[in-house]
Amino acid sequence: MSLTSIITDINNQELRDKFKTDFPIPKLNLNSDLQAPPLTNNSGIVGTAFDYLMRFYLQYHNNIIINQKSDWIADSAYDSLIKILGQSSKKEIKTGFRKDKIFNTKNLLYLLIEQYSQAKINYDNYILNGRITEELVSSTLFLAKLDLYFRKGIIDNSFDYNDPNDVKDITSLISLVERKKFTAKEKCYLNPTFGKGSILVGGADADLIIDNTLIDIKATKHLKLERVYFNQVLGYYILSLIGGVNNDKLNKPIENLGLYFARHGVLWTIPISELGDNRKFENFKDWFVSFVSQKNLT
Repeated sequence: MSLTSIITDINNQELRDKFKTDFPIPKLNLNSDLQAPPLTNNSGIVGTAFDYLMRFYLQYHNNIIINQKSDWIADSAYDSLIKILGQSSKKEIKTGFRKDKIFNTKNLLYLLIEQYSQAKINYDNYILNGRITEELVSSTLFLAKLDLYFRKGIIDNSFDYNDPNDVKDITSLISLVERKKFTAKEKCYLNPTFGKGSILVGGADADLIIDNTLIDIKATKHLKLERVYFNQVLGYYILSLIGGVNNDKLNKPIENLGLYFARHGVLWTIPISELGDNRKFENFKDWFVSFVSQKNLT
């Protein structure tokens, strides 16, 4: 499973109740109009594509002080999918959630190889010149579709097509980012993992840590602190208490939690100290480890 799956699983009501009891939702105290309304119904793919573009943006603007940047999830997905297609004896393959579109297997293989190579070129060009192009944004959509395969085992049925409105949407989202809010002073982690904490839940990577603030990116059109969002960032912090950040179990820099509402261009943060003291979090951590282990949720 994953942290998000565990938190949202209908069978884990006890966990959600524990979050709710121990950590009441704080006030959001934000007021902003919707600046970039969705242009299509492809919210999942667009949100993931924006995550990639935001990652590139952060790397470009924080390049000197990037502590560690993990490989793209899309890299693992690509390697796996290319191997499967290359070894397949089937001439055709069904794709999509409903298996409603058929690709010629060799044609899909060549398409993936070509687009992956182009995505790497577009990424490298951006890291050099900082120019966000339509080609770069299109590549983030390709990477998001690979993510879908990695996380859910679904081969997207639109590898041969990007909706122009999705490209426009993502471009609007990145235009709302205020650089000063995402410029690190000392350290910047992109897609950090949490060692034994991530292993405990079957895999978990957050969006970013800037200095001492863990931030999760939400491309929702509602400026609201949903319980599931709050539980998610709290969950990442708990995992960091278990396993540190990336491969260093002693590295526990997080002092604030944050949510960036991308369609409103606003960042909400809260000090962890306002949510409880060290003992409270240690007790919750121990309970969480016991709960996940007993339920065998990995």
